[in-house]
Amino acid sequence: MPTFQYSGYTPDGSRDSGTLEADSVNDCIRILKLKKIYPKEVRREGEASDDPMSTGIGAATRNGADTATRKGNGASLRRGFSNSGQQGVSVMTRQLSILMSAGVPLVDAVKTLTSQQKGRLRGVLVRLRERLAAGASLSRAMEDFPDIFPEFYVNMVGAGEAGGSLDVVLENLADFLETQEELKSSVRAATVYPAIMLSVAALVLVFVFVFVVPKITRIFEESSRALPFVTVVLIWISKLFQHYWWALGIAAIAAYSLLKNLIMRHPVYVGLLLNRVPLLNALYLSRFLRMAGFLLSSGVPVLKTMRLASKTIGNRYLEEHIVAAEANVAEGMPLSTALSVLPPVVMQIVATGEKTGTLPKMLLKAATAFENDFQRGVKKGLTMLEPMMVLIMGLIVGFIVFSVLLPIFELNQIIK
Repeated sequence: MPTFQYSGYTPDGSRDSGTLEADSVNDCIRILKLKKIYPKEVRREGEASDDPMSTGIGAATRNGADTATRKGNGASLRRGFSNSGQQGVSVMTRQLSILMSAGVPLVDAVKTLTSQQKGRLRGVLVRLRERLAAGASLSRAMEDFPDIFPEFYVNMVGAGEAGGSLDVVLENLADFLETQEELKSSVRAATVYPAIMLSVAALVLVFVFVFVVPKITRIFEESSRALPFVTVVLIWISKLFQHYWWALGIAAIAAYSLLKNLIMRHPVYVGLLLNRVPLLNALYLSRFLRMAGFLLSSGVPVLKTMRLASKTIGNRYLEEHIVAAEANVAEGMPLSTALSVLPPVVMQIVATGEKTGTLPKMLLKAATAFENDFQRGVKKGLTMLEPMMVLIMGLIVGFIVFSVLLPIFELNQIIK
């Protein structure tokens, strides 16, 4: 059996080297992974190591990359991204997990991804590769980029390194980031469509009240007869748009500033109100439960899981209550009892998970259920929104037509 010389890193970032008997380079890498050693170079004893990419570990890297490309898992390893947004990070995370599960050493996997990236994300990967080559762990290297890798991301990576399951943790992280991106897309779809419809409707109404209505109602104003109340209101609205459009603009800006200031000054009360909306409540719960499930399944302690998962909710009311519950859990209170701010069904799910020892699995199942509820709610809302907006526009047009025709009908009755 041939002997191979290797050098690599342990989970805590220290260097390790030595010799190992194995049938092949890939077999040697597999044995090293079982020993929780991340190899940097593996070569047959007696071979030159001037160009490690041409022997031993280089062949394994190329073979692993080919295998990872075939595996796919929905992410192509040949696709690069020019931004450092969540989508770029999620794809990079997916690619890194595929390479590592294929047996590619961490340093070489990061080097492979670096050559495919552009923009800031490429610079981040270059820095990560340098830190890894210097002996740092991946989680420690990621701490230098908190705007790219949030605290929960770094903690999950650290737990994966400590447990020897970094490839699985990275896959879970990619799943989480992709799920959150899908939810954000649903929210954008739910807001962009009505925003466009309202903008178009507002422009049409402004055009009607500024240019059309004045020409029609001028003949009524010149008449000495008393006009119907609805016609007077129409003329008043038209003059408001004609002569006081600047006041309307100032009022809109002031209302926006007031609302923004209210949200910033009283985020807890605003969060309480938003949490009472069933659709938003499902969104908040899905975020918390999925992040908590992923963190626990990755080996992150319960208290740290509560603190990190609460930051991903996006609702200050729920976040403060969960952080406050952390102290109760630290004193020995069951998690299901401490999280009294959550709906009873969620508390029951948590209690069941605690009793059966399947809490992470139960949390992820509950998160999927709430995500499905949110998706169905968004689709239902969009289905109902179009006819509602058509109805509102119809009422406005009907008001204008009725206000114009009513004095004409009265005048016609007088002539008869």
